[in-house]
Amino acid sequence: MKKSLWSALALMLVLTMALLGVVGCSGGQSGDADKPTIIVGSKTFTEALLLGSMTYQYLDYLGYPVENKTGLGELAVIRPALESGEISCYWEYTGTVLINIMGEEPSYDEEQCYNDVKEWDEKNGIIWLDYAPLNNTYSIMTTKQIADQYNLKTTSDAVEAIKNGAKLRFVTAQEWVERPDGLQHFESIYGFTYPKELHSQAALNMGYEILKNGQADLGLAFTTDARVKAYGLVLLEDDKSAFPVYNPAPLFREEIIKAYPELSEQMKKLSSLLDNETIMGLNEEVDIGKKSVDEVAENFLKENGLIE
Repeated sequence: MKKSLWSALALMLVLTMALLGVVGCSGGQSGDADKPTIIVGSKTFTEALLLGSMTYQYLDYLGYPVENKTGLGELAVIRPALESGEISCYWEYTGTVLINIMGEEPSYDEEQCYNDVKEWDEKNGIIWLDYAPLNNTYSIMTTKQIADQYNLKTTSDAVEAIKNGAKLRFVTAQEWVERPDGLQHFESIYGFTYPKELHSQAALNMGYEILKNGQADLGLAFTTDARVKAYGLVLLEDDKSAFPVYNPAPLFREEIIKAYPELSEQMKKLSSLLDNETIMGLNEEVDIGKKSVDEVAENFLKENGLIE
C-alpha cells in the first residue's frame, strides 16, 4: 500500500513538473509568461496597413506574444491608443508628429526632424526606433513624354523650362495652395512665381488622372502613391528640399522596449528595406493589383528573408 502511495505521489510530481515546463515555455521568445503582449496597431490607409501587417507577421514569426489591431484609425484615434496602452506600437511619420502633435513648423531635414520628435516623445514614454528611408511627402510629377521632351529630372529643371517659355500646365490642390508650407513656400525656395494662366486646381487626389489623360503637364503627387508607377508617371527630384519630410518609423511604448531590448535591431532589419520605390510597388500590388494587404506583406517578408 505504501509503495502504491509513493508511486502515485511520484507520478503526480512528474506531471506537475511537466505542466510547469509547458507554461514556462509560453510568452513568446522570452520564455517568460510575465512578459507583455505586443499589440500592433496601424492607421487605415494602404501604406499604413502594410507596415502594420509586416510588423505583426514579423514579430509573430520571431516568437513574440503579439496581438493584431491593425487598421485601428487615423491620428486622432491611434495616437491616444498608443499613449493609453491600448496598443503597444504602430508606424508614424516624423513630420506628422512634429506638426500635428508638437505644433511645430514643418521640417525639411530628415535627421533633424527625427531627432526632434524622438527626443520629445521620450518624455511621453514613447520610443522611436530607426526610421525608414522612404519619405511620404509631396513631389512634382510629370508624364514620361514631357520629362523626355524637356529633359526634366529635377524640379529645378522644370522651373528653368518654364522660365524659358515652356507652357507647362500645372495642376495642384486648393489645400496645398493655401498651406504655409505649400505653393508659397515652394515658389520662395525655387525662386519663381508660377504663371497663373498655367496653374489650375483640382481635388488633392485627382492630379494623377488629369496627367494620365493629358489635361496637364505637371502635378502635385505623394511620393509613394501607387498611381505614379501604375500610370507611368515620373517624379521629379526635389533638389532644393522644398517639401517637408515624412519618414515613417515604428513607435513602441517604453515598457515594451525595456521588456524586449532586442526589438530595436530586429525592427531595423525591416525598416532599412523600405525606400520609396519599394513601398510604392507594394502599394501598387494592393491598390491596383487588388491583392490583400496581408498577402503582399507576407510575400515581402519572405522575399527578404525575414520570415520563412
